[in-house]
Amino acid sequence: MTLPDSVAIKFNLYTLACRELLNRLHDLHAATYTDPRLPYLDCLGRFDETLHRFFERSAASDMAQAAEQFGNQLRAEATFFSNTRAAAIFDDVVTAIHNGAATWHYQGDLERFHVQGRDLARRLFAGSPWPETQARLARECPLIVEYGAPDTGDRPATMEVPFGYRAAPLVYYPPSHGGEGQAQNRSGILLARFTFKHDFTLYLAYPFLILHEYTAHIYATDDGNERFNDGWMLHAAAAFLKRVWNKTPEQLELNWEQAGAFYERLYGTLNPIPRQACRFARDFDDWLSIHSPERFAHITFELASFSPRPGEKVYWPTQFINALEFEFRTDPQRLLRKLHDLSECRELMSALSPT
Repeated sequence: MTLPDSVAIKFNLYTLACRELLNRLHDLHAATYTDPRLPYLDCLGRFDETLHRFFERSAASDMAQAAEQFGNQLRAEATFFSNTRAAAIFDDVVTAIHNGAATWHYQGDLERFHVQGRDLARRLFAGSPWPETQARLARECPLIVEYGAPDTGDRPATMEVPFGYRAAPLVYYPPSHGGEGQAQNRSGILLARFTFKHDFTLYLAYPFLILHEYTAHIYATDDGNERFNDGWMLHAAAAFLKRVWNKTPEQLELNWEQAGAFYERLYGTLNPIPRQACRFARDFDDWLSIHSPERFAHITFELASFSPRPGEKVYWPTQFINALEFEFRTDPQRLLRKLHDLSECRELMSALSPT
């Protein structure tokens, strides 16, 4: 799927500008750390405002013209900075955009994030003892870019996305889904949508969003259990990413802002059902980290491999999470005793208090 030329130019400029700012985030933070006149987040806000003016007003016919237009706007914005070090960093971003415009393409940049997110997802599930999950870890989906919001009748695009965006910034489509003329990989596709609402926060979040799509929808069983796949698994991915970054940041090639993007920048955009489930998963994980540190991962692995047995419904994981949360909120000490005595989710489910 190819973007219209006018849109592709803007998406190219967006990814190039965000990449160059990302490369200088440490310097920008240092430049604003001791200067209260221009906070770090205000600088990022000024960058986003410049992006959106460019998206709305530019009619650039090629990347050289786009770089010139955006660069002039960003430099004009920086002239109002009271912090000369921060202004100089924005000037460096503009220079780098001009130098890279001729050879830059958004697909290569997104593929770097794609590889990072997919590899992290495999690391998350590397310790799973369940053969169903291990068999899925060979799956790789092509990453395709599309412009605009989905049609209102496109239920998979609008119903299966936890974030409150009109156009899902990134969504997984299984092999059975696909429009006319849209080739389908046997593992499905990842669809990245670009709209003129994109900002630097969304760019920071690409590695996490890809990690989430693989862990929650490609490597895990996904039978429409929103509380698990788009609630519990959001926390599982966010906690794993932050934990790995804290331990070996030099191995990830990710900025600290990227590692913490979910809870710092995306959690507040969640729709109600995944938000509540994500909050429970976070609370439960924090509690287990004191009493039984490995148990959250074990439960995650088991639910991710779930396949209904005779008499069970496909939404059994939702029932389990509901029952688990009820007992956790009402009698955590009793739940702790049950967790100590019962090793598998099905055993635990039979002992949980009715909701």
